[in-house]
Amino acid sequence: MKFLKLSKEEMIIGLLAIGTYLICLINDFHTDDWIVMNILRDGFSFSDFVSMENVGRFRPLTNIIVYIRYLAFGDLSVLYYALNIVLHSIVCVSLYRLLLKLELPEKAALLSAIFFAVYFQHYEAVLWLYGIIRELAALFYIISLWHLHDYLMINRRRSFWVFVVFSSLGLFVVEDFVIAPAVFAILALIFGKQDNIWKSARPVVFAGVSGLAVYFIVRSLAIARPGITEAYYYPGFHMIRVLFEYLGWFVVPSPAHPYFKPLAERLPASIYYIWRAISYLAIYGFVPLSIWLFIRSPKQVRFFIIFVFVAMLPIIPLNYKVSSRNIYLPSLGLAVVAGYMLYDLFWRSRSASWIKGTVFASIIVYTGLSVAAINVTSLEYRRTQTLVDSIIADLHGSGSNLNDYRYVLLDHVPGRAIIGPAMIYRLHFEHFLLASNDPVKGPIDIDRAADSLYNESVPIIVFDYRRGHMVEATADYIPAEKNPAVFGR
Repeated sequence: MKFLKLSKEEMIIGLLAIGTYLICLINDFHTDDWIVMNILRDGFSFSDFVSMENVGRFRPLTNIIVYIRYLAFGDLSVLYYALNIVLHSIVCVSLYRLLLKLELPEKAALLSAIFFAVYFQHYEAVLWLYGIIRELAALFYIISLWHLHDYLMINRRRSFWVFVVFSSLGLFVVEDFVIAPAVFAILALIFGKQDNIWKSARPVVFAGVSGLAVYFIVRSLAIARPGITEAYYYPGFHMIRVLFEYLGWFVVPSPAHPYFKPLAERLPASIYYIWRAISYLAIYGFVPLSIWLFIRSPKQVRFFIIFVFVAMLPIIPLNYKVSSRNIYLPSLGLAVVAGYMLYDLFWRSRSASWIKGTVFASIIVYTGLSVAAINVTSLEYRRTQTLVDSIIADLHGSGSNLNDYRYVLLDHVPGRAIIGPAMIYRLHFEHFLLASNDPVKGPIDIDRAADSLYNESVPIIVFDYRRGHMVEATADYIPAEKNPAVFGR
């Protein structure tokens, strides 16, 4: 009974996290998941293993776990999503316990963990099978902070070495963890013994620098692709744009983002402009609000305010689309900021009751909207996955051996259906694909592409999406009588 009493809040947090994302169980594999599954199924080189589907990555520890997961679950996608959901709930409960250890007021810790559990912007980290990297990284952060705090408070040597092990291994989980040594040094400066702060921080800094040195040495030896990482991450003016876009993502993503633009364009103009105004308010208001909170909040909250911005440093140089999965780690700090603000309002301030009532109602509405948005997003993902399944079945049933052609062209592909990765896994496709809705190169004119490839005598086959099916239509794009040889190798 004593255990149940102590764990009641943890059970509430865990069940909220599971209930919020339970809808994800209906989903199948999608986009890059198929590429990872193909690597795991067909065997892989050491180079494939350390980087998986993106040669700019280095995540060996995560990939070991991903491979063990594949051996255990096979092609049963529901088990992959169940594991992601369980891991998310463990992160939420662990965050709550960590905040109590750091002596944040219990109600503030509970509100913070609940905010993290139902936060809509986590949907990509949970609703993406390789999103396990962020959940694992969050656990490595929390375990490291837990034992580092023990070392700082009671000088427990065993805790220090546990911290060293987990903080070093975390570097091999995801690239975002390279900034973690700075986070740990900041915790040591804030929570260390004030009579001799450097004495507390020195071994932490040394451990962090040593871990980074080992990491970069191993990375340089394992990945022999100079310039690959620099093609994705580099300094420039784009960093300002990326920073402000992520600040907007923290509260309300911009309606101009590719994920939401189709929905935003269908909304009444008044709602669209309200959405846009709230997004701009979040972007330009977050920094001054953080400064104000930093001045008046206790050291626990000050640490997590710093954590938000420090944890964003690895993703700001990435000149690519802004993605919600990248804010899973920074939102650990955001959740604490939000939880403490609510605690301060309801239990410490002398605000009028109508203000507290309005804020409480807003919290209920926000939670409901967040859960609803996660459900809508998951259903939209499932709709797209069903569409991909249908198109793959059409391609398979066409009777054509797609590997007989250098290029396969798909025209009028509906929505955001990404066909290529599923073709690789399910049809063993080995050549090149051009789809009209290419997410990277933008809309592709298949007529023009087919004509260009024809003029170069490249073997092609063209499919067109008509009346709900993908049908072979090469003759409609390049008349066969011009050069029949172009349609086969």
